[in-house]
Amino acid sequence: MRHCITMLAAGAALVGIPLSAHALDLTPDASRFLSDPNYLPMMGQVYGYTGYDHTWTNGDTFNSLGADVSSFHVNADTISQFLSYGVTDDLDINAAIRYAPGTQREIDRANGARTFLDSSGFSDPSFGADWRALDQSTFPVDVDIFGSYTPDLGNSDAASATNDGTVARGGQSGAVGAALGYGTRDFSLRGAFNANIYGNSQTLDLGTGDVSEAQGYTDYVLSLATQTRLDSLFSVNAGVDRTFATNHGGFNTITGASHLVQPGDMTALRLALNYTLAPDHAVLSATYAHEFFDNSQTLVDNPADDTSVHDKSGNIVGVQLYYALP
Repeated sequence: MRHCITMLAAGAALVGIPLSAHALDLTPDASRFLSDPNYLPMMGQVYGYTGYDHTWTNGDTFNSLGADVSSFHVNADTISQFLSYGVTDDLDINAAIRYAPGTQREIDRANGARTFLDSSGFSDPSFGADWRALDQSTFPVDVDIFGSYTPDLGNSDAASATNDGTVARGGQSGAVGAALGYGTRDFSLRGAFNANIYGNSQTLDLGTGDVSEAQGYTDYVLSLATQTRLDSLFSVNAGVDRTFATNHGGFNTITGASHLVQPGDMTALRLALNYTLAPDHAVLSATYAHEFFDNSQTLVDNPADDTSVHDKSGNIVGVQLYYALP
């Protein structure tokens, strides 16, 4: 709990930095600024963003006695694409997909052995909609309701030392949520809460040939995002989100052995510097995020084989192009 409070306090300070560093015009303004967290396309408008991220994540794995058995280092490159269409001024439909050209996981074991596991491929696509139930132009705040669905279209294969894995989940998923937004001429604020719903999934271990089935579960995400517009060209986005992860079980469909994953929660701090290439039509962003993971553990039938992960953290740097037509 203390770790959670510390991270959220740090996030609140991060969100407040642009406010204290720049004299802002806080006159209420319902305009829709491209790259703003409250942005929604108008009727007949096509909106989207294309992004590239590089992520590196580290952590340590311990056995049931608390001895350090290995450390891991994950380097991942991701290309993401999002497109939406304004059905009305207050309703859009959208689709998103990710491609991972390469994800490498290096495992350094306490006995000196080292393993490299590579994965690549497309994620399953997601299809969604956003509805602005209340608009700040006629109401004190924006109120958005949103949801998405991700079908199970790709196999989930866990990499082995000799075979590359995939990045698809191996099961259906979806999300539903609501957000409250408020905009001024120079500053916007958006708070959101959503549930990420994961159905049962199956993963083939390419090394052993075993198939593991994970039971469905739901994670909950609370987020706060801001944009500070410094002038007509530059703006800064800052935000924090907390994922409340749910324990979930699973079993090996070949051997029948079961396990329980206690994944631990995650807090992410996010920053972006935006540059307007064409007003209302194109914005280029440089992005950074830092992720703090709570300790997690996996409990199996034989308690002596339980494992846990400590000191896991991640960094994400990227670039993103937002665009809207016409």
